[in-house]
Amino acid sequence: MGDGRLAEGGWPGADRRWWIGVLRAAVCVWLLLSPGRAYAQWSDAASSSLQSYTGIIDMPNARVLPDWRLRLHMSKADPYWYYGLAIGLWNRLEIHGQFTEVTSLVDQSLGPSYGYYKDRSAGLRYVLLPEGDGLPQVAMGVYDVTGSALWSSRYLVASKMWGSLDLTFGLGQGTLAGEFVGGATNAMVGQAPDTGFTFLRSSPVRRTKPFGGLEWHYSRALTFCAEYSSLKPANMFGYRTTAGDKIKDDPSRYPVNLGVKYRLNNLFSAQVFSMGGATVAGGLSMEFPLDPEGMLPWKKLAVAPVGEGDRWQAEHADYEKLAGMIARRIHDEGFRKVAVSCSETGLWIEAENNLHLSPGRALGHIFLTVDPLAPKRITTLYLNLKKDGQVIQSLRASRDTLRAFIDSSQDVGGFRAFSDIDLYGDEHWRQYQQEQGTSALHKAPDDRMSYSLKPKVRTFLNNRAGFFKSKGVLQGRADCRLAEHTKLSGEIETSLFNQWDQLVYSPQERDSVRTDIVEYEKKTQTRVSMLALDHVAALPYDVLGRVSAGYFESAYAGLGGECFRYFHDGRWGLGLESETVRKRDLEDNFALRSDLDTWFTTAFVNLYAQLWPSQGLEGGLKIGRFLAGDPGVSLELRRSFRYFTLGVWYTKTDTSQFTSSENRGSDQKGVYISFPLSIFSDHDVKGHMEYDMTSFTKDTGATVRQPSLLYPLDPWSTPAYLRGSLEEMRGM
Repeated sequence: MGDGRLAEGGWPGADRRWWIGVLRAAVCVWLLLSPGRAYAQWSDAASSSLQSYTGIIDMPNARVLPDWRLRLHMSKADPYWYYGLAIGLWNRLEIHGQFTEVTSLVDQSLGPSYGYYKDRSAGLRYVLLPEGDGLPQVAMGVYDVTGSALWSSRYLVASKMWGSLDLTFGLGQGTLAGEFVGGATNAMVGQAPDTGFTFLRSSPVRRTKPFGGLEWHYSRALTFCAEYSSLKPANMFGYRTTAGDKIKDDPSRYPVNLGVKYRLNNLFSAQVFSMGGATVAGGLSMEFPLDPEGMLPWKKLAVAPVGEGDRWQAEHADYEKLAGMIARRIHDEGFRKVAVSCSETGLWIEAENNLHLSPGRALGHIFLTVDPLAPKRITTLYLNLKKDGQVIQSLRASRDTLRAFIDSSQDVGGFRAFSDIDLYGDEHWRQYQQEQGTSALHKAPDDRMSYSLKPKVRTFLNNRAGFFKSKGVLQGRADCRLAEHTKLSGEIETSLFNQWDQLVYSPQERDSVRTDIVEYEKKTQTRVSMLALDHVAALPYDVLGRVSAGYFESAYAGLGGECFRYFHDGRWGLGLESETVRKRDLEDNFALRSDLDTWFTTAFVNLYAQLWPSQGLEGGLKIGRFLAGDPGVSLELRRSFRYFTLGVWYTKTDTSQFTSSENRGSDQKGVYISFPLSIFSDHDVKGHMEYDMTSFTKDTGATVRQPSLLYPLDPWSTPAYLRGSLEEMRGM
C-alpha cells in the first residue's frame, strides 16, 4: 500500500497481449460501423473525464460545460481517488477543481493519523474558437499551476463533431507531456523541479506531446470512448516510492484507454474505463443547471382576494384612510416596513422585499395586491423597494401601463418607454409631492421579532489529525427591532458534532487574530456567538450609515461602523468601514480575555462595481488596514446569476510585522458558492446559504464579522439589475 508501486496483474505474455490488441481493434471497428443515432446537441457532449474537468478519459478535449451548469464528480483510478467539481461560464469557460488522494503514499510529514497523501488542485479551460460547420472547437487550458503543482499541465486542444462521433486532437506540456513538474512536496521525490507559476511562465517550446481520442455518442445516454494518452505513469507523483525511485514500466500497460459513459438519468452519469489494459477505473458524476427553481416546481402565488365591501370603503375613503387600508393589505401579504401615501391620483408605496429572490417579482406582487383595491381615480403608482430603511430602487408607471405589462399585452421595450426606474427615488418623491392633496406616510405595524434556525458545517482541511475535520452546529438567530432603524441581534450555537477538538493547530503569533480560531471551535458547549446592537440610518446625500456594538462572533467583541453609497443606478459604489475589537473569553460568554488585552482595529475603503451587469459579473476591492494591523488589499470577483453566486477572492498584505514564518509572505485566497434557499422549496423564498473554502488559516488579511453589512453582497437590489429583469414581474 505504501511502496508506491502498481499492483501486479494484467495479461503477461506476448500472445495474450497480441490477442488483446486484436480484440480492441475489433471493438473499435464495431463501434464505428454500427448504426448509431445522430447526436445533435454538442453541448451535452461535455461529459466528465476521470478527473473533474470535461474530457475523454484521462485526456482533456475542447468541450466545456454549458453556462451556469455545475458538475460534482468522484472517481477511482489506481493509485488515485478524485473528488471534484466543475462549472461552466458563458459557454466559453470551464473552471474546475478537485482533491486528489494518493493511495500509494502515506504522508509521514503530517503524522501517521493523517493517512494517505492528499492534494488540492484547480484549473480552467477557455474556448478560443467555437465549433462551426467546417471548423473544430479550439480551446486552451491550464491545470494545477498554483500550490504544490504536482500535476501541472497546459494544453491546446481541438474537437470536432462528425454526426455522433466527436474527434479530439491536442498538444500538451508538463504532466500531459510525460514530465514530472512537482512543487512543494519535492522532498518526497528527491528533486527540485518547477513550481506552478514558474511552469506557467516557462517557454512555450518546452517538451510537447500529442494526445487525442474519440467519443461515439450511440445515444444521449450511452457513449463509447477511446483515447491515446500522453501521460507517462512512471513520471507521475504517486507512482514513486517515498525515496524517489521510479517504478518499472508495466509491460502490460498501453498508452490507449477505452471506456463507456452512461447517463443514468438527468442528474447522474457513470463511467467505466480500461486504463492501458492494466487496471480498471470508474467514476460517478452529478450535473445540474444552477436554477433557483430547483428540486420542486414553484407553485403560483395566490394574492388574497378583495371583497366588494373593501372596494366600496376604498372608493369612499379619504386620503389618510385609503393609505392605511393599502398599507395593511401589503403588510398582510407578508412584506415588511410598509409605508403608503395617497394623493388624488397617485399612490406612493414603500416596502422591504423579504418574500422574493427577485425585486421584479416583489414589485409585481405589490401591484397585484394594490390594483384590486385602489379606486379608479388612482392612475399613477410609485413602487419603492427599501433596504435597511432606505429606498434603493423606485419604479414610476401609470396603472394602465403596469396592468398591460403584467398581463403580457405590452412588451418589455414598451414598458421601459412608458415607465421610469430611479436610484433612491428622490426625483420620484419630488414628482409625487407635486400631486394634489398628498397624505402623510402611513406606516403599517411590523412584528418586532424575527427568527431563523439553520444548521452549519465548518470544515478544516489538511491537519495532522486528519485530512477532513468538521464541526456541525445548529445556529439560532433572533432579531428584535427596538426602534425603526435599530435592532438587537442575538445568535446562539449548539454543537451537533465536533471533530475540531482533535485538531493539532497552535496560534502562530503571540497576539494571534485568526490562527487561534481552533481554540474557540474546540469548545462543544452552547455558546452565544453574537449579541449586538445594530443601527442603520440614512445620512445626507443618499449615504447609508451603520454603527454596531456588542459581541460580533465567537472570538471578538467591540465596535463597528460603516457608510456606503451607490452611484449610477447601482452599477458602482463607494464606502468606508472600520472596527475596533478585543478577544472574547474562551469559556465565559460575556467576558473578555484577561490574558490578552490588545485592541485590534481595521480601517477600509470599499469599492464596488458591476463589471458586466447583464451577466451578473461584479467586483469588490477592500483597501486599508486588516485585523492584525497589516496594510493591504483584498480583491473579490464574483458572478451572481440566476440568484446563485460563485466568487473568488485574493488578499495581499504587508506581512513584515509577523514573527511566524507561516504568516510571513502568506497571501490569503479562497472560493465560495451561494445557493438560494428556494431550490429546496416549492415556492419563491428569499435567502441564501453559502459554503466557503479558503486556503490554510493564517493571521494575514483577517476581518471581523458584523451583524449586517452595507458593502453590497449581491447586485439584485439595484435599478441596473431591475432594468434587465423586468419580465420577472410577470412571474407571479
